[in-house]
Amino acid sequence: MSELDFNETSFWSTVRKFGAKVPFAEDAIAMYYALRDSSTSLRDKAFIVGALAYWIDPFDLVPDFIVAAGQLDDWTVIVAALARVRRSVTSAHRAKARAVLGLPEPTKEQS
Repeated sequence: MSELDFNETSFWSTVRKFGAKVPFAEDAIAMYYALRDSSTSLRDKAFIVGALAYWIDPFDLVPDFIVAAGQLDDWTVIVAALARVRRSVTSAHRAKARAVLGLPEPTKEQS
């Protein structure tokens, strides 16, 4: 990607490539569903777009082809954005994210 580009094709390609490998995949996918939710504020959508676009850009601050470190900066951006938009990311968005990743619903002890 020569310029910052966020679209569904790029996002889902990144999910397929890294989803099982990064600890923040559920958060990123849940944020994606919040982005598509009409009840999410425009301000929160802007934070989400910025964070997700950073994740899918392979040539960011630390390029993704550098093993381990390449996803560390992406994790930092996702976590920071999630802290800002946490109220917009609902349990329904998280459930959809877990379904995409094939993860079980959390038990009461986990939540």
